[in-house]
Amino acid sequence: MVVLVTGSTGFLGRRVVQELLKHDHQVRCLVHTPGRERIFAPRSVDVQYGAVTDPDALASACRGVDTIIHLVAIILQRGSATFDSINRQGTANVVAAAKAAGTVKELVQVSAIGATSNRRYPYLYSKWQAEQAVIESGLPHTILRPSLIFGQGDEFINALASLVRLFPVVPVIGTGRNRFQPIQVEDVARCIVLALGRDDLKGKTVEIGGPEQLSYNEIMALLADTLEKRRLRFHVPSLLVWPNVMLMQKFLPKPPLNTEELRMLSIRNVAELDTVEEVFGFKPRPVAGNIDFIKSIGSKDAWKTLLGFMPSSMRDH
Repeated sequence: MVVLVTGSTGFLGRRVVQELLKHDHQVRCLVHTPGRERIFAPRSVDVQYGAVTDPDALASACRGVDTIIHLVAIILQRGSATFDSINRQGTANVVAAAKAAGTVKELVQVSAIGATSNRRYPYLYSKWQAEQAVIESGLPHTILRPSLIFGQGDEFINALASLVRLFPVVPVIGTGRNRFQPIQVEDVARCIVLALGRDDLKGKTVEIGGPEQLSYNEIMALLADTLEKRRLRFHVPSLLVWPNVMLMQKFLPKPPLNTEELRMLSIRNVAELDTVEEVFGFKPRPVAGNIDFIKSIGSKDAWKTLLGFMPSSMRDH
């Protein structure tokens, strides 16, 4: 079976590829930037260069493919790379190429908890539109909606940890009581690969999260404990944060927080606690004890991160 992975060199994608190889699948990687495929062992994967915005590249990548795992999405709009062009139209392009190939028997779409038809949340609306493109395609499909994904090289946890590293008092937007269900990136990859060939999951949307639901306040406390720092928190109304976030988004190459993430901080981001165990047969790992990677963040790296220049030693994609 040949499995095409879009977004194969990204934070989640590289874990999905490794998990597929562990299960002896033949893997084809759609690679946007030539050279990024060097993260994989030589000759372990078939490489096709191109982007989800290029129908010709997708047609070539889908040729002879049995299964597609579609991961490409953006959460920060830059220039022509918009939610509409990448998240919605990019998915529609993948669907069209899959149908034209005539060999694709299964498509796994990775979406996000909170995907909605409400246009007030542009990112989540684009993820919902992407889901609709998959659902309406007529292709056998499974949609997975993970909660907050964490792991070595992530951006959210590393950005928060940078705040904790540098400042004795750290800001918390709003009340900090909104809940998340962080799930480790390797566990998400495992769920994706275990979903392949599951007839009982065809046509379903499955929300997945880790083994615990944590508030923003509790996540900050875990980071402080891991870094062995005593930190006070002060709460800032989100309305006061908006102007600063907009400025960061305009001027920083990779802002530690953008307007879409700020919108989503107010949305409950949880699944059923036992879904992963019931559907995929294993217990996902908790945050505590699995974020030791933040201990390597020095003051210099923390400042770079908060100024939008996360070092490659922290961001692995």
